[in-house]
Amino acid sequence: IVQPMSEEGKALFTYSGLCNAIAQYNILHDEKFANMGSDVQMRAELAAFLAHTAVDTHGFSVTREEFHCVDPIMGSDGNAYCKPCKEEHYDSGTMTCSQHYFVSEESYKEYCDITRQAPQGCGCDKESVKPVFVPVPVNTNASNVDTNGYIPASDAYFTRGSIQISWNYDYYGASLSMTGNGDILCDNPDLVATNPAYAWGVGLYKWMEKMTFGTMGETAHRQALKMNFGGTVKALYGELECPSNKWDSISHVDMVHDRVAQVCKAGAALGVYLEMDKCETKRDCLECDGLRKIYDSCQELGTCPHCASWVDFVRSVAPTVTPIRIKSPTFDDWNQNYQDRSAADVKALPWTAVTLVFIPLYLAGSLFSTI
Repeated sequence: IVQPMSEEGKALFTYSGLCNAIAQYNILHDEKFANMGSDVQMRAELAAFLAHTAVDTHGFSVTREEFHCVDPIMGSDGNAYCKPCKEEHYDSGTMTCSQHYFVSEESYKEYCDITRQAPQGCGCDKESVKPVFVPVPVNTNASNVDTNGYIPASDAYFTRGSIQISWNYDYYGASLSMTGNGDILCDNPDLVATNPAYAWGVGLYKWMEKMTFGTMGETAHRQALKMNFGGTVKALYGELECPSNKWDSISHVDMVHDRVAQVCKAGAALGVYLEMDKCETKRDCLECDGLRKIYDSCQELGTCPHCASWVDFVRSVAPTVTPIRIKSPTFDDWNQNYQDRSAADVKALPWTAVTLVFIPLYLAGSLFSTI
């Protein structure tokens, strides 16, 4: 599942980074990631989480929002520098910018909500982030790059992370949740693009704590424990993807299709099945409108090949023998066959003590590329 195509992705989205992020989060919080419920529920949560992260990071290969960090340079001072671009000037096919941001702007004004400063968000303003001199390393490919229009990556709160975070208030919340200290990511938001534990950790923050308006306080974590993948989509992305449509966001139309394909892949790999819209009660259930239709459609069209193997897995573990119908026991049957038992006769459930390094995560280690 975790098979990054880029060198940046291979360095960032590591197995050890995921383990460290989970251990750190679970120490600080009562609700635990992939460490609550049965073994099946824990594997289901991990499968759903990896499905979303695979989509949000474009296959674990994108570490920074692309058109806000075109042609990043690692300076000789050890810091990363980005060339921001406006969306209308960015070509996603060639990943090039026809006109850098500061041709029309004096300062970088994006992702700073000046109404949400500390203690509600990282302190920021829309005037201080300006292009700087980039100390380019000599005798490298970067020495031939036009360095006009670059800013320090650590000055911008654009999108990063295994599940995307952006804006100054999001970085503050993620930092506080992961470490107990909101200043860490405020001081250097680019840690999310360079430190594996932070890259995975911000995703855990969104997974465990994000509540979309109208979802009755439900999180992706709680919906995954109910084996309801559609509920995780609803909790994380709301009306952008439930249902998705080209008028609101053309990119999310493709992303929700990819989420279905990825949960089939992750579910089959981890040997667990999640429903697209499993709702036993309406009170605490979230439904993602249109997701079941997408799943059925890709099955029919063959555009989600892993979903076929996922269905085969479900069939392979389903009962194949029709149970024999028997009559309910009579009162005499109970007297003859079921005697009183003392407390000493009752054996404890065979439950292995849950530790921070848990079974589903051990299984997940084989899902990471060793390339």
